[in-house]
Parts: sequence; C-alpha cells; structure tokens
Amino acid sequence: MDRRQFLSLSALTCCSTASNAYAVTESNANRICDFDIAFITDVHIEQGQVAVGKFAKTISEINSLKSAFVWDMGDMSLYPDSGPAYINCVKQLTMPLYACPGNHDVGLNDTNPRRLFNSYFGPAYYSFDFGGVHFITLDANMVVARQGKNTVDACLDPSQMTWLKADLRATPQQTPIICGVHIPIVSTYIKRRGGGSFPKDFSIAPQFNKERADDLINILSAYNVKLVLQGHAHENERITVKGIEFVSSISVCGCWWRAGQGFERGVDNVPRGYRIIEVRSGVISHRYVSSCESKVDGQGEFMGLNKPITPSKSTAVIFNCYDAPNGSTAKTRIDVAPWSPMQQYTEKGGYIKMQMPHHFVLRTDTTKLTQGKHRITAHITWPDGTVVEESTGFTLAT
Repeated sequence: MDRRQFLSLSALTCCSTASNAYAVTESNANRICDFDIAFITDVHIEQGQVAVGKFAKTISEINSLKSAFVWDMGDMSLYPDSGPAYINCVKQLTMPLYACPGNHDVGLNDTNPRRLFNSYFGPAYYSFDFGGVHFITLDANMVVARQGKNTVDACLDPSQMTWLKADLRATPQQTPIICGVHIPIVSTYIKRRGGGSFPKDFSIAPQFNKERADDLINILSAYNVKLVLQGHAHENERITVKGIEFVSSISVCGCWWRAGQGFERGVDNVPRGYRIIEVRSGVISHRYVSSCESKVDGQGEFMGLNKPITPSKSTAVIFNCYDAPNGSTAKTRIDVAPWSPMQQYTEKGGYIKMQMPHHFVLRTDTTKLTQGKHRITAHITWPDGTVVEESTGFTLAT
C-alpha cells in the first residue's frame, strides 16, 4: 500500500447500537450513507517490539471490522525516529488512513516542527467529506519556548483559526460535522491530576487554557458539529458542552505498553482499545472497543473483588464503567437487597495516581453479611438514558 492509497479517500464513494446517538435532520439524512470508521489514538510505537507486535494485532482486528477508514488522532511518536516503524505497521491496513499530529509527532528542536509528519501524511490540519459527513482534523500543537526549553503549547495558530472558520462557513448548513484533535479541547484531566491553572501546571501535560477552549467551543457550536474526538489523555472521558460531545478516547497503547505482553490498561484502568464511529440511517453514534489481549466482554467491572474481602463497617465497593459520560448516575445492590446510590469516586489511583472519571463508589457495612459467596450488581444510567448493568460474584472472608 503506497502513501496515496492510505492517505486518500478521494477515489472512494459510498452512495450498533452505540451510546450517545446524534440524529441528523431528515432532509439531510437521505443524503448520508451507512458506514463506520475506526478511531485510534496514542499508539506510541517508540516503545519497541512489544508496541509493534501488539499494534499489529490491533490492526488485524480493525481490518476484520471492514470500516471505511481509520482516523489516527496522534502520538504515533514520529519523534524520536519512530516513523518508519509506524508506517510499516499501518501498511497492513486494508482501508485508508487519516492522521493528526500529536505532541510527540512534532519536532521540538526542528526548524520545521512538522517536517516528519508532513513527509509521511501531508498537511497537519485539513478537512474532507465522506458519506455525507464532513470531517475536520485540527493541529493543536504549537512549539513554544518555556522555562529555557522548547515544549508544546495547546492552541490553534491564527492562520489555522482563519482556515477553520472559512471551512465551517463553506460546509452546507445541514451537513453533520465531526472534528478530531489530539490535545483535548474539553477535559477534566489536568484538574483531576492535581493541576488546574495555566501556565502554572503546564509541565503536567500540554493543555488548552479556558480562554482558548471557549473560543473554539463557540466557533464549533455555531455550526452543525456533532462530535469532537480527542486523544492525549490515555483514558475515556465524555463531556457535552453547548450540544457538542467532546470525547477523550482510550489509547491504543494503554499506559505506554507498560504491561509488556500482558493485559494493558489506560490511566483510567480501562482496557486498551479504540472507538468505532457508526453512521446508520442518518444517525451518528460511537462506542468504545477493547482490543486483542485486553479484550473484555462487559461494559465495566468491580475493582478489587477478585479476592475474598474482609468484613468491615465501611467496605469500599468501586465500579469502573468504562465509557460512562460525565454526569452519569450509579446505584448498586448486594444479592437482592435494596439499591443503594453510588457516588463519584474521588480518590487517586492507577498508574499515575490521579482521580479517574467514570468510577463510582459505595461504602457499605459488610459485617452484616453472612460469610461466603455473594453477588453484587451495578446499575449505571447515562445522561442520554442508556443503562449499563453489570454483576459479579465475590466472597466474604471468614
């Protein structure tokens, strides 16, 4: 597969039930074809043979889905010199590829920071149409000098902002729009990690400050933007602002492939994977998919119940609902007892010791339970009415 084949969709024409579906106006729905795309992000191929081997298996899995194309939202890690390894992997794709630069794909000390990205993929920001939907790829990486060294600042430069406004104005009013960007425009990641102000906490991770985020949100909300897909955070987080859902999607690499050949998780303890965007009968929806050695059947899991638990007057029962949007509510019950509300879990944990999204906790008195086996059920209701219910057994120790 040559570069033209996997970068271009110009030769292609096309005429789940997933959560958070976006209906398209009836007059435009008749012009929208049924298709789906695979959305991936944060491959971090620089981690060596484990990364190459596991990513190759994910590519094979994506090929079996027969999506229209793959959209990679960055951190392939073209620096340091990992571009050839990434390209060798994606040559195995049986559908076209679109790419977006992440902060690890720009050269901090290169006179042309996008030299490698441009040589492999072409322009760093661009738009295209497919199946009646307009797609926009944004480049939010600006190289700046800070504290004596070059780093990435999260923003769109003035020329890109001008281009974006012109592109949106030129898109027919009723055409649905999906945007992609590496560094999230909307996210609570920095706040949950202990930061929150700009630029004081800049060293934690590149981020949009509130003013820049608000400017972009206002621009996008003035048009028919349905969805903004984001990478960078290695976690699932879904936030709706002004009618647009901003989705930070789980990394392909989990936590930078730190599990070796084992089960891989992101910073929010979600199994590594990707996202499928579906367009069916004029409705746009999306769903998280766990991948390969980290494949799971459920939509969430109870944490820490795989071993017998010691009776306590305040046992913490934690449920991780992998793709629950912010604003979801949760309840749980043990055996056939009445339902008890769960609260958002606010303590820090995981690989980088941060508060995680979509985790819920109940503190309950297990001294009143009989010793032996029990069953616990979590019932999560998303803001759009979607219900996730998962159960598992556990043992109360003697």
